[in-house]
Amino acid sequence: MIRVHDDTRRLRRLLRPLQQLDPDTGQPVSAPRARILFATCSRHGNRWYVSLNVHAPDLHKDCHHPPRSEQDHGGWVGLDRGLAAFVVAATADGAEVGRWQAPKPLQRSLVGLRRRSRALSRTKPGSRNRAKATRRLSNVHARIADTRRSFLHEVSSQLVQTHDRLCLERLAVANLVRNKQLARAIGDAGWAELGRQLGYKQAWRGGQVLAADRWLPSTRACSRCGLVKQQLGLADRFFCCDRCGLVMDRDRNAAANLAAWAEQHHAQAPDRQAGGRATNAPGGEGAGRRRGDGGTDPSEGGTDAHAVVA
Repeated sequence: MIRVHDDTRRLRRLLRPLQQLDPDTGQPVSAPRARILFATCSRHGNRWYVSLNVHAPDLHKDCHHPPRSEQDHGGWVGLDRGLAAFVVAATADGAEVGRWQAPKPLQRSLVGLRRRSRALSRTKPGSRNRAKATRRLSNVHARIADTRRSFLHEVSSQLVQTHDRLCLERLAVANLVRNKQLARAIGDAGWAELGRQLGYKQAWRGGQVLAADRWLPSTRACSRCGLVKQQLGLADRFFCCDRCGLVMDRDRNAAANLAAWAEQHHAQAPDRQAGGRATNAPGGEGAGRRRGDGGTDPSEGGTDAHAVVA
């Protein structure tokens, strides 16, 4: 049994005003006090988690996210997401600055997942053995999700710490998963979650994230002369241009095209799907007005939306 109230009281004592040194004057000052609004308990696999909603003033200077790293290459960096290589990062001139291979947790755990699923189907509904088999199966699913989430956080953190301007391709994942041969691999990759993490992490550091036009032929276009090929199979891992003779890895060529597109279109109005300012406007009049939505006070502001739709 989890005693949420005791844990909340303990955390409130930890968040009381503490004496710390001011970085400017060196004098001891009291840290601002935070207030816990509510706690939410959830279960993921065989572990319990408690999420706290805390209302606190502005963080101390030492707690702010550091600015972008000095290793920033300057200019825009294109990110091409794929299956052979999860992410390939390159600049507009075709210089590759990063490449990551996906761990593919679902594919590696598929044998154990099938074994746990068959064991669950053999149990009697409502029995203790069925409850045990359900917990074992949920643990496998939780391990797969945790592995994928950890990898995505690692990749997104490395990208935002080294580059402050990123450009992603807008993928129609709902259409891509209709391919029966690639649906499982696409779902195991987590392309949309990577875009979401890049959006809010760049907002923390003051960076920019753009989503390229959905119909941009980044994979079939030559990054040197702009020639667009009519067909390019999945088995063709190199892009060979018939006009200028360019031979380059297809993922690096696509990333270079995305970076070049961002340099030409970054001055336009920000795309709501790539990140922008969204202001909450509850209430209103007319038939569509919902009663009991709750009002807002002058201290509340807008919401910064930086989600990238893949």
